[in-house]
Amino acid sequence: MRPLRVVIADDNRDTVMLLGILLRSEGIDVRLATKGSEVQAVVAQFQPDAVLLDITMPDRSGLQVALELVRDYGPKCPVLIAVTAHNDETARRLTEKSGFRHHVAKPYDPDALLTLVASIKARD
Repeated sequence: MRPLRVVIADDNRDTVMLLGILLRSEGIDVRLATKGSEVQAVVAQFQPDAVLLDITMPDRSGLQVALELVRDYGPKCPVLIAVTAHNDETARRLTEKSGFRHHVAKPYDPDALLTLVASIKARD
């Protein structure tokens, strides 16, 4: 069985690097993106099981990226996880309507995030 594959997309390079280290330490195969405009290509090439996606990136919002991924992949869309500083009810509704299955507020508990990601099944 192949390892879980996850794309991490956030415009904050430190966030991307730290999340990448955290997930790789658990044996998860990771690809990184620092622009919303990069996510589609990374997903197409890497075929991840999940995408951790910031919703407020300057070049293309994570909400827009999520809608595009859901449109392009339909039921085969990777599990979308919003990792965002926006944690009010409006943000939660927007992420849900955009196709995210999970909403994780920054600052997040690293153990809780690992547990969530580990609960996703790798596609064979």
